[in-house]
Amino acid sequence: MLREFISEGHFGRHLRRMREIYAERLSILLEESRSRLSGLLEISDVEAGLQTVGWLSLGVSGESVAAAAAKRHLDVIPISAYSHDDALPQEGLQLGFAALDNREIRRGVRELAIALKL
Repeated sequence: MLREFISEGHFGRHLRRMREIYAERLSILLEESRSRLSGLLEISDVEAGLQTVGWLSLGVSGESVAAAAAKRHLDVIPISAYSHDDALPQEGLQLGFAALDNREIRRGVRELAIALKL
């Protein structure tokens, strides 16, 4: 059954469709971030994937922003959670976008902008 799914091209079509969806979601994240988060958070260049990093302004704690975001029902992870070194050169947040629809991405960026200004 799996062999037929792949050999008949269904898997390839599924991958192409998912790439289109994720590219659209990333585009919305980038567009909204440029509009609402300029000067607060800079999104890393990414061409593919399901998540990216948003770099915070120097001196801003990723953990404090993640806590403020959680109060606004956003799930972002400070990249310091992945480091053994307490002295990161710059703090950032892991931002997932693949599992969210376009409306949720827009809402998330609005709420993150509020959390960053606290």
